[in-house]
Formats: sequence, C-alpha cells, structure tokens
Amino acid sequence: MPVTWRQRTENWSWELGGSVSWSHSRTQTQARYPLLNLIPSDYRQRASELTEEGSSSHGFGYTARALVERRVTSNWFVGAAVDIQQAKDYTPSHALLYVRYSAAGWQGDLDMPPQPLVPYADW
Repeated sequence: MPVTWRQRTENWSWELGGSVSWSHSRTQTQARYPLLNLIPSDYRQRASELTEEGSSSHGFGYTARALVERRVTSNWFVGAAVDIQQAKDYTPSHALLYVRYSAAGWQGDLDMPPQPLVPYADW
C-alpha cells in the first residue's frame, strides 16, 4: 500500500513516500518435464517419473523514499534523493546527489514531484 506526500514552495520541491507489501505463493507438485515429446526417446521413461515437489512461501517488504530539490539561481538547481527498499533476498536501495543546469533559466514553479536524474542501471 503506497503513501506519498508532495509539496513545493517558490524555491523548494520535495516528496516523501513509502509502501509496505506482503506476498504469498503456492505451487503444486508437478512433472519436472511436462513436454515429454521434447525428451530423447531413450530417456522418456525416466523423465516421466520425475516430479518437482510443491511448496508455499510468504514474504514482507517495504520501501521508503525521499526527494528534495532546491533552486539556487534561475539557472542552477541542486537535489538529493534516497530510496530504501527491503525484502528477503532483494534490497536495491540507492541514494544520489545531483546538480542541474538550465541554460535558459527558470523562475517559475519547480517540478512537483522533483525529477532527479535517472540512474544508468534503471534505463
């Protein structure tokens, strides 16, 4: 269940958010090789006897995220972001600091939510 709060002022823009999740999965016992015609004929009998046991599992995870951006001048902006993710065997958390330059300059409202640089790994 995600929750997000965003706000901006003349020179600041920020976002705070988080979510929690719970999952459950279950599999039934099944044939290891369900398409026996793809198995060489010498091995089909043995392959037809092999099975994979069914099982079930569950897990809990959470995410916390914070972004902030500040206009320093009409051309220069600085920002920071942190994204903490936690789940069993999966924790792709990251943090970043950035400086943005706008050649045209901008005195209007800042983006809401802030638009940080995208990590190369997310392309």
